Amino acid sequence: MHPWDPMSGSDPSVTPVDAGSGAHGDEHDDGADESLVRPFVITGGRTRHATVHLRVESLVVATDARPAGALQFEHAAILDVCQQPISVAEVAARIGVPLGVAQILVGDLADAGLVRVHEATSIATPALLLRMIDAVRAL
Repeated sequence: MHPWDPMSGSDPSVTPVDAGSGAHGDEHDDGADESLVRPFVITGGRTRHATVHLRVESLVVATDARPAGALQFEHAAILDVCQQPISVAEVAARIGVPLGVAQILVGDLADAGLVRVHEATSIATPALLLRMIDAVRAL
């Protein structure tokens, strides 16, 4: 065994870690990288849909229209879960993508006419909100 020379900075008893394999040299770091890259790849780098802006509570339902070509895996999965009206938030949960990604993908399908989006109209006026507060207090 060679004595360790503190001036050289290398200890012969320590095995160097490959810098490309992560801090601990295990395969668990690959999953973290995949979760960061995957949404970017799925949406083509988009962080918003260009024309469709969906709220999380918007209801989505598949139409009878047929896709013009092959669908991306996630688009097909959305069509499968949208046979009955479902919220955009629930779509995200069921297909296992972040909410922002689901909003973009559902927007793609809406543009293509493959899903119909039902938005709730906002009719909450200050007077209505005050009546609701009074009703809750009365409980």
